[in-house]
Amino acid sequence: MNGLLLNVCCAPCALPIIDHLLAVERLPIGSLALYFYGPNIFPEAEYLKRLEETRRIAVQYGLEFVEGGYDHNSWLTYLKERLDAPLESYGENSERCQLCFKFRLLTTAEYAAENNFQEFATTLSVSRFKDTTAINDFGEELARESKLKYRTFPLDADEAHKKGLELSRQYGVYRQKYCGCEFSLPPT
Repeated sequence: MNGLLLNVCCAPCALPIIDHLLAVERLPIGSLALYFYGPNIFPEAEYLKRLEETRRIAVQYGLEFVEGGYDHNSWLTYLKERLDAPLESYGENSERCQLCFKFRLLTTAEYAAENNFQEFATTLSVSRFKDTTAINDFGEELARESKLKYRTFPLDADEAHKKGLELSRQYGVYRQKYCGCEFSLPPT
């Protein structure tokens, strides 16, 4: 069986977790795979930047890399079918974001189960910008349903963010200025 499938939204968020898993937990390199899945990312050019940076980090560390595919319209449809108000009317960390996390974690858990991974996790679980309790609760729920293990990390979100900044500078990693979707784009 494969080991841990880590859902990655971007290289800067993945770096402190990869560092923790390899340097602190001494997880063997062959038992960690990066699963880049971000159908929420907009525009597609931004998706491609984040994809390439994550792929580059996977190569840097010698990790397996899997691209989950990009289908922004399916993501939008999923949200629209489950929310009453227009998507742009929801703020950050609202119901829209919670559904986004669920959509991405569902796909991650499905991929993990179909490809014989023992456990899955997400870089979102240590974000200082997200509702990590809700994310981890949903991850645990999915793990029970899929008979997998959902892994959380004993990392302080602020310290992980600092470590991500440090490692991003060290590796020259592109750092975005927004979460990813068109509803989180900074004002121009």
